Formats: sequence, C-alpha cells, structure tokens
Amino acid sequence: MKFIALWSLKERVDQAKLAEMMGRRAEWKFPEGISLIAEYWSSKTAPAVVSIFEADDAAALTINSVAWIDALEVDIFPVATWEEGLEKLAHYLAGE
Repeated sequence: MKFIALWSLKERVDQAKLAEMMGRRAEWKFPEGISLIAEYWSSKTAPAVVSIFEADDAAALTINSVAWIDALEVDIFPVATWEEGLEKLAHYLAGE
C-alpha cells in the first residue's frame, strides 16, 4: 500500500539542527517493510518534506516516524495512483 508523509519542522529547529538532520537523513536506512518511492524537500517549514512510501506494515511507518520526532511532526495517509483508483472503481461498479 502507498502512503504520503507530510513532514513539518518543529518550531525549535534551527540551522544547526537542520544540518544535523540532513546528515542523519543521508545515512538513514528505512525499517524493513517500508520502501521510499520519492522524497521532495521544500523551502517551507510545513511541509518541509513530502515522502511517498510503499509499506506492507503499519509498524514500519511508525518506527520510521518516531525516529524523527526530535525535529519533525508528520501526517501520514494512504494514497493510490489515478490508475489504481480507476481500476478499483471499475471493479466496484462491475459488482466485483
């Protein structure tokens, strides 16, 4: 299943913390059960980062989120591509 995570910087994150966080991200290994599809960093504080994940385990998403609790707040929600949504809708309308 695919998920989007919107990461927002906490108010107390200064330039030094941001630099430390970017270094940590460069070395980061995602927990088993989660794979990164894409990640975008913005010049905004909210969201500062938009991540698209594929995960088969909600616990992996939680573990990944907790690791960044010192600097980031996160909102995670499930998503589907347009094509996946159309396919599901076609099956639903066909009574399948």
